[in-house]
Amino acid sequence: MVVIGIGNIVRSDDALGVRIVERLRERYRYSADVDLLEGGTAGLLLLPHLAAARHVIIIDAINTGAPAGTLIRLADATGVFATGLTPHDVGLSDLLDAARLTDAWPESLILHGAQPASVAIGTELTPAVAATLDPLADAVNADLSAWGYASTRAALAS
Repeated sequence: MVVIGIGNIVRSDDALGVRIVERLRERYRYSADVDLLEGGTAGLLLLPHLAAARHVIIIDAINTGAPAGTLIRLADATGVFATGLTPHDVGLSDLLDAARLTDAWPESLILHGAQPASVAIGTELTPAVAATLDPLADAVNADLSAWGYASTRAALAS
């Protein structure tokens, strides 16, 4: 099982996937069979991770034209990813196309994300997208739980 956070950390809301993986590490503890991966802008270099996993969750900024901060969840929608929903020139759609062509497609794949407000140069999420961090991390955790990958709540630092 792999959770991959995709995005460019210097393009504002595009960093969402990476920030969610960070949030999952802060909030939850998983068994060793759950790999939390900050995929950044690695694109096709992530293909071996898809090929090795039975279940995959990918998190990214997803442009559906909805209001900024709208949470989005797409489950096993194999054709929807080629429509340019993410802000990467080479990235998610290429990765998933390669997975289909090389029989590296996992048994189950879910795409989680939120509508970005901005992907301009900047290292901070916009307020609308920053507000999605906890609800989105909880939604990813719920899908992991539904697949049988239980978590425990991490102890909060004081």
